[in-house]
Amino acid sequence: MSIPIQSQLNNPISGVFGTGQMQFFSVSGTWTVPLGVSRVRVRLWGAGGGADIATFYAGGGGGFAMKTIYDLNGVTSVAVTVGVGTGGVSGGTSSFGSYVSATGGTSTVGGGVGGNGVGGDFNFSGGNGISDGSTRGAGGGSGALLGKGGNASNSDNTSPNSFGGGGGGVTGGSSQLGGSTLTALGASTTLLPTIGQSSPFSIDFIGTGGGGNSTIKQGVNGGGGGQGGNGGFPGGGSGYFTSIQTAGANGLVIVEW
Repeated sequence: MSIPIQSQLNNPISGVFGTGQMQFFSVSGTWTVPLGVSRVRVRLWGAGGGADIATFYAGGGGGFAMKTIYDLNGVTSVAVTVGVGTGGVSGGTSSFGSYVSATGGTSTVGGGVGGNGVGGDFNFSGGNGISDGSTRGAGGGSGALLGKGGNASNSDNTSPNSFGGGGGGVTGGSSQLGGSTLTALGASTTLLPTIGQSSPFSIDFIGTGGGGNSTIKQGVNGGGGGQGGNGGFPGGGSGYFTSIQTAGANGLVIVEW
C-alpha cells in the first residue's frame, strides 16, 4: 500500500520525505526499490513482549528506530522483517535489511524489559512491564518518534515521562501525549492516528497511545496492556491476570521515499 502525503503539515515533526510515498509492512516481506529512488527513510517498531500467568511474565514494549538511508544505487530490493508478538514469549525484532532494526520487548519474571532501536538516526526504547509476582501484571508501552515508551505500573499509571506508548496499569494507564486510556491524540484503535480529532493523518504519532487498565484492558496505539490485556499495535507489551495469557502487539515497518 502506498499513500501520498500532501503537505508537510501532515508530518509536523519529521516532515514529508522525498516524494511523500510510503509503504506499510505489518507482516514480513520485501520492499522493491522504485525506479529512480536512491534514498529512503524507514521507521520500525519491534513487537511487544507477551504475558504468561504460569511464569508471572509481563511484556516490555517494543523499541523504535528511524533511519534515513542515502545510497541505494544498485539495490533492487530490501528484505523487511516484522517482529511478531506471542503470549508468554519475548517480542520479535523488526528490521530493514541490515541497515536498521528495532528489537522486541522481553517477557521475564517480574516484568519484561523494553526493546531498543538499533542503528537508527533516532533510537528509543520501549517501556518495562511489571508483575506483582502472582495474579496480575501490566505491559510496557512501545517507543515512538517522540521518545521512550512508558513503564507499566501496578497502580494508577500516568507515565508522566513517556512520549511513546503509555505503560499499562492495573487501575489506569496513559501517555504524556495520549491523554486517556482510550485515545491517542484523537485517534482510537486505528493504525493511522491523527494529530487531533479533525487534523490530517500523520505517521509521526503512531505509537503514542495510552495503556490499558483493569476495566479497559487492551492498550491503544502502542500502549501497554493492563491486567489481562493485549498490547496496543504497534509494539505494546501485554499484561496478565489470573489464568489469562495475552500476546504482545506485532511490530511495524514503514518505508518512505
